[in-house]
Amino acid sequence: MASLLDCRNQREHNMPIYHFHVDNGEFTPDPNGIELPDLTAARREAVRAAGEIINESNRSFWEHMTPWIMNVTDSEDRLLFTLQFGAKVPSGSARYIPSTKEPEGSGST
Repeated sequence: MASLLDCRNQREHNMPIYHFHVDNGEFTPDPNGIELPDLTAARREAVRAAGEIINESNRSFWEHMTPWIMNVTDSEDRLLFTLQFGAKVPSGSARYIPSTKEPEGSGST
């Protein structure tokens, strides 16, 4: 029984560590990171954390007008992916008119 627990504990400690560095006008490094099972889990965590950060920022996200960037790295500082979030508030009266062009590769010939 002890060998099964030892194996389980060892596996938990061998999970990769992902770091979520945020630049929202002020760079906030993530020196500790968090253990997650894989890249898919890191992607989910990045989106969740970005939403939380934006939500907690109140008005500064909307007033900042430059993209917020989250760089996600592994424990060896290799860049795995980057998320960018930004808000654009039009000046004056603006209308949204969706494109009527068919996307490329849609299958119609």
